[in-house]
Amino acid sequence: MNFLRTVKMTSAVANKIAINATVVLFTIMTLIVWVQIFFRFILGGGIAWSEEIAKYLMVWMALLGSSVLLREGGHIAINYFISKFSFLRYILMFHAILSAVLFVLLIYYGIDYAAFGLKSISPASGITKFWPYLSIPVGASFLLIQAFTRFIHLLFNDDKTIREEEEARARHELLTVAE
Repeated sequence: MNFLRTVKMTSAVANKIAINATVVLFTIMTLIVWVQIFFRFILGGGIAWSEEIAKYLMVWMALLGSSVLLREGGHIAINYFISKFSFLRYILMFHAILSAVLFVLLIYYGIDYAAFGLKSISPASGITKFWPYLSIPVGASFLLIQAFTRFIHLLFNDDKTIREEEEARARHELLTVAE
């Protein structure tokens, strides 16, 4: 199996895991919120831990979901000006490298932060804050995989292919906004 295929397959597997995990987390969060609403407004008493757990699940969803958006090019960007440059591919490569550096820092410091969370107990739920803080290095790892894949894609494709992909992405964004 060649290098490019391995990178693409790793990206696809990471993306599939992130999508499935996000769906599961969203479903659990929605159920918790609906149960909380039922308890509060129908039974007259709330569940103490529901809001806290829902927030933690939302953080996990945001960080895992952002890796899906990074892979699909769905993050907000204003590419009008940089798309005019002849060296667009190099700008995008620099962006991928800069993003990867940020994600490596998030992994490094996120691991320390999660370890720090082992010493702290969440007040309403009683769980250690390790679990919500772990979302930082895990989410950053998924983001790093996608940034690396993006860089490799940019490195091994020519300027014309990259420009066509960026123009297609921009047209798709315009059509999405117009709807």
